[in-house]
Amino acid sequence: MDEKAESMKVRILVALVAFSLLPRAGGAQVPPPPSLPGQDALAERLVGAIEAKNVPAYAALLSDGLRVFEDGKEVAGSKTEWLTTYGPKLAAEGVFFKVGPAFSSSGRLLFVEYVNSTASWGGRIPAHCCWSHDAVAYDLVDGKITVIRRLKGGDKAIRQQGESVP
Repeated sequence: MDEKAESMKVRILVALVAFSLLPRAGGAQVPPPPSLPGQDALAERLVGAIEAKNVPAYAALLSDGLRVFEDGKEVAGSKTEWLTTYGPKLAAEGVFFKVGPAFSSSGRLLFVEYVNSTASWGGRIPAHCCWSHDAVAYDLVDGKITVIRRLKGGDKAIRQQGESVP
């Protein structure tokens, strides 16, 4: 074999080895970046404040320059403006909040928020009645919530397979 053919054979072998080392779909993936320092503790305090209907604890988690969006439209351009709107709902008698499933990425928390208002019923209601569901994303910077993005979900739950929950 001549030198030129041998050189070509080596280049092909190197290319094949290099190609075999490339990541494949479904193969090894780069892990997501870790949560920001204090992010998990902030998430716990956020859930606790909402479910306990504790407006001062909730307010302590918000940046003064907070911006809030509902279905893509800005509804509050400051912490004060948002608390004027959301604070009374959070503290209202007969309104119950539950937060769950949660997901976290570096600098963002995502929750499904369940709200049940029994205020118009005047007492106990059936457990399956009157829940609405919203997806809520919280952007975090320097240990404070700086942006809230709410997507109205509605009052009908859907199983993962796609059918409605009775």
